[in-house]
Amino acid sequence: MNQRKSATSLGFPSLILLIIAVVIVSSGGIGYVVMKNKQLTVRSKIAKIQRQMDEHNVSITLHQSDIEETLGYYRLRRQLAEMKSPLIEIEYAEVCRDPAEPVSSQAPVAAR
Repeated sequence: MNQRKSATSLGFPSLILLIIAVVIVSSGGIGYVVMKNKQLTVRSKIAKIQRQMDEHNVSITLHQSDIEETLGYYRLRRQLAEMKSPLIEIEYAEVCRDPAEPVSSQAPVAAR
């Protein structure tokens, strides 16, 4: 009547397999966390560089508008007048050519 109880216990090979499985799963989790942290740092670097690019684009636009304003026709004329520059406005253009020379209709427009 005394029957031996059949107790299941983990054997040595199954214990080793269990330890190997734990090591694999934990190294996968650690690798995931490391890669996620690298991804976040790269994402923040990219955002920082994009902000810098936007700031540079704004400054380039401002400089271009300043240059265009400086090279504007009326402002440039006013600055030349203030500097008493020898540059003067051209009132009219005169074509200098020999009047005895006939002008053909085939000649370019600038030569007529």
